[in-house]
Amino acid sequence: MKTGVLDFPIKHIDGNLVFSKDGTVTAYYEVSGFNYDFLDHDDKLIPFQSQTAFLFNNKNDLHFMLEPFPSNIEEILGTTIEDIKMKNYLLKDNGIRLMEATKEALSKRKEIQETSEYLQFIGVQLIPDLNKYKDANAGLGLISSIKEFFKGVNAQINRANGLHSMDILEEEIKMWKDQSETAMDSIRSAFNCNIKELNTAQAVYLLEKEFSVMQSNSDIKKRRNFTTGEKVEGLDDEGRSQRAIRPKETAFFDLQNTNIEEDTPTSLIFRKEVNDEVKEMHVKYLVAHSMDSENYFPNFEWLYNIQSRMNFPISVSVRAYHQTNERMTKRLSNKKLEYRDQRQNAQEAGINTDFALDISEHGTIKAESYFTKTGQPAYHASFVFKITANSKKELETRSKLLKNELIKYGIKIVAPFGEQLNLMMEKIIGSRQINNDYKIECDSGIISGMMFGATTNIGDNRGFYIGYTERLRRPVFIQPDLAAKAFEGLGNVEDSISQLVAGQTGKGKSFEMNLMLYLSVLANGSMALVIDPKGDRKGWDELPMIPKEYISKWTLGESKKDAGCLDPFRTSVDLEEGKAIALDILSYLTNSSINDVEYSILSDAIEYVGEMDDPCIGAAIDYLVEQYEQRGHQMSDKRYEALERVKDALLTLQRQNLSVLLFGEVGQDYRSLKADKPIQILMVQNLNLPDKETKKPRTQQQISEAILISITAYTKQYMFNQDRSIHKIILQDEASTIDRSPVGRELMDFIIRKGRYYNTTLIKGSQNATDHGDDVANVGMKFSFGLRTRKEAEEMLEFLNLPITRKNVEKLRSLQKGTCLFQDIYGRTATIKIDPVFSDLLTAFDSSTSSEEEKERERQRNIGEIEYPEEQEEQTEYVS
Repeated sequence: MKTGVLDFPIKHIDGNLVFSKDGTVTAYYEVSGFNYDFLDHDDKLIPFQSQTAFLFNNKNDLHFMLEPFPSNIEEILGTTIEDIKMKNYLLKDNGIRLMEATKEALSKRKEIQETSEYLQFIGVQLIPDLNKYKDANAGLGLISSIKEFFKGVNAQINRANGLHSMDILEEEIKMWKDQSETAMDSIRSAFNCNIKELNTAQAVYLLEKEFSVMQSNSDIKKRRNFTTGEKVEGLDDEGRSQRAIRPKETAFFDLQNTNIEEDTPTSLIFRKEVNDEVKEMHVKYLVAHSMDSENYFPNFEWLYNIQSRMNFPISVSVRAYHQTNERMTKRLSNKKLEYRDQRQNAQEAGINTDFALDISEHGTIKAESYFTKTGQPAYHASFVFKITANSKKELETRSKLLKNELIKYGIKIVAPFGEQLNLMMEKIIGSRQINNDYKIECDSGIISGMMFGATTNIGDNRGFYIGYTERLRRPVFIQPDLAAKAFEGLGNVEDSISQLVAGQTGKGKSFEMNLMLYLSVLANGSMALVIDPKGDRKGWDELPMIPKEYISKWTLGESKKDAGCLDPFRTSVDLEEGKAIALDILSYLTNSSINDVEYSILSDAIEYVGEMDDPCIGAAIDYLVEQYEQRGHQMSDKRYEALERVKDALLTLQRQNLSVLLFGEVGQDYRSLKADKPIQILMVQNLNLPDKETKKPRTQQQISEAILISITAYTKQYMFNQDRSIHKIILQDEASTIDRSPVGRELMDFIIRKGRYYNTTLIKGSQNATDHGDDVANVGMKFSFGLRTRKEAEEMLEFLNLPITRKNVEKLRSLQKGTCLFQDIYGRTATIKIDPVFSDLLTAFDSSTSSEEEKERERQRNIGEIEYPEEQEEQTEYVS
């Protein structure tokens, strides 16, 4: 049966407004979704109560939609490749090759297991006067109908000459848009997440999706310039121009270009010609025919659990028709009278009433008491489920799985005989309930209890692939600089493009940071600076797809030319900052505070050398020595003694091996970092950093910390002195050491706060969550790998704005290697597995001490317990 013979419900679409042939106008919105999986019992009641309050105050008919959008790996990575082609950077061709190889590898995995991202939409019928249920008796209803009839006739008589009865005045459309914006505010308060109006292309895509014959929806066109009407103009009686839209019914024919046959009384077959080949898909529509009248929330979130538990795509449509409390209580009262009449008639006939009558009457009395007491409105709801499959057998299997899942929540579903086409048309946006045999009468709690708006989605769904979710293995894609783009309608709650990474040693923290940097350089054209105090990246002479000529490694201290290169006067952006950092470093090294005489002496020395042509710390030390040797008459003994202590301390420090990097000399021929290669790695030879437990650092450790602070100042130059259009990454490993210093913390905080403007991502890595402090408020993406202590886990949960529950704490402490809790720029959180796809990268970024031979022997010893066992056969080398 062709869909063209069906009564198509829509006459026009304008943005998020769907004009139906029955006169209703429905506004549709996308609900971006909110976290739910990590909430505790009390926190789960918050979204439940918000939605219940919304439904209590609502006066409109509603349409809830849950739509699966299969993870279109080919389209996402194809778009990334097209974006790469439009850029100009050194590793552009290599980036294209990597993305092509990734697309091919992930496409093969997709053949084994399909995954979907679920999007949620809500429609609000904007004209309460046209609600399905009205509060009027038959007589008043008839009078009202007559009034509406004459009102309609007069409206057509008063219309401008040249306009038709089906035309929609542009002034009317503007009025509906104003109502739509008002309704959006109410929806936003109900779901506490980003809500955005659909545009015409999105609404048309959602409509055409109902007629797709491909699991990937790849047969649906991107109709960005689609119109369903033409502009017309007429003149009213006063000669004023009236502009309107004249709907074209033929505009929707192409969207329905699918041959639909009733394969059985309870299933359909969709067929369509796609790229000169006939494709077909088996489809079944099911409807809820009974549902428990009471839910025990939490643990009733059946709509949310469909997304997170069912491993095949399921589309859900819930139409909720509003009924006032007065109407519902009156209906229930009339129902009681019916039961009374039945019992009276039975007594007169001398027969006993059925026990079922007593049960029904008791339920009606209970319901009437509930609605009278609470004042709740009622909803007549219709629940329609759509399942698709490539074969009839698979369709029946999926149907049984869904039935078994929903019965856990007291929901019984059935595929009514001969009603498949009606259910299909009912599910379309802008339509109405067609089959009235299956309706669920319920209160607001039943609808809010299904937990519409809770989402399992994560990531940007664009950019490059970083891993997959723990649940259902959905691929995760991110674009690291997306938050800085300020795209309209993006819906991000975080504007920062910096990233926080925490996790104990050996859990995969460094691997994730390396992979993020590597993919950004190749697939995003980013420039990367790596601050590597431990020297973990010594082996990065070359990387897969990145030849050695594109990598610069600088181990400070290996060459005599490195002397003085980290003097804060030379690493800072300007003189004033250099003076401030130099003073902070010297006061730290000499244990001087602002109330000490020593601090004042250091300040004078810094101010003096600041006036020189080549300011440096060595000149400041020379100045102090000169002041000591040429003691002025006005210098007090106390100040002279303090000068001696400072001078001696700095001269002693100057003799340390690492000090040659930090203490520059006047006229020195030092070399500086050049941002001329995609990856710059900065390491320091013999760096000796204190750990968190060190209460009093040794001299060598103090100098090491000072060096890291100076290097952090260097990163500001890297951020400032490059083209703002180029995305830059600064990877700061072992950031806790810098954070312990006030000046270091201030520098890093500056990079994070200004990073968005300068298009710079700071990837801040540390073993402990507590190391990150106040920076968390200004960080976009957050990655938490396994944490050692309960305190660290609780701190990280606070950072992620998740409740501190026993379950969540244990989750963070028990994360396996390579698995992390990831929070994206939309505020959503999920457990994901970092996946490099290719074995080359596993080897390149491996920081363990074991050799390949040792690893292979261990694999043989523990078959089935190797790293990434699912992908072992799929991971291939892509470097010749």
